[in-house]
Amino acid sequence: MLTKILFTLAVIGLVIAMVRFRDRPARTPARHPPKQLGKRWPKVLAISVVMLMLAGTAVIIYLNWRDSHQILQVQVIDSRSGRVSDYQVYRGQLQERRFVTLDGRQVQLAETERLEVAAPP
Repeated sequence: MLTKILFTLAVIGLVIAMVRFRDRPARTPARHPPKQLGKRWPKVLAISVVMLMLAGTAVIIYLNWRDSHQILQVQVIDSRSGRVSDYQVYRGQLQERRFVTLDGRQVQLAETERLEVAAPP
């Protein structure tokens, strides 16, 4: 409880000191020639870091897009009859038990079917 009171008094004292010293005229320091070289490198560094981050983001987006648009050869094999069906699928459209082919057909696998994926020849 005592710390709350002391903290409140400290905040009040800080506000009073800020109001009192705010109205004082500022002392003008001696004029020194501005150093342009010393103030320029942080800005250049910040801009180069931002550009590096944007370039990295663009590379990651491109690699993700390229991987998801890779065409795969998919074979669906029915284990009961042995019938094999061939499809071409984008890698991004291939899920665990379903996929969408290049021509827009949606295929969902039954429990008796298995899926084999290979890169196209």
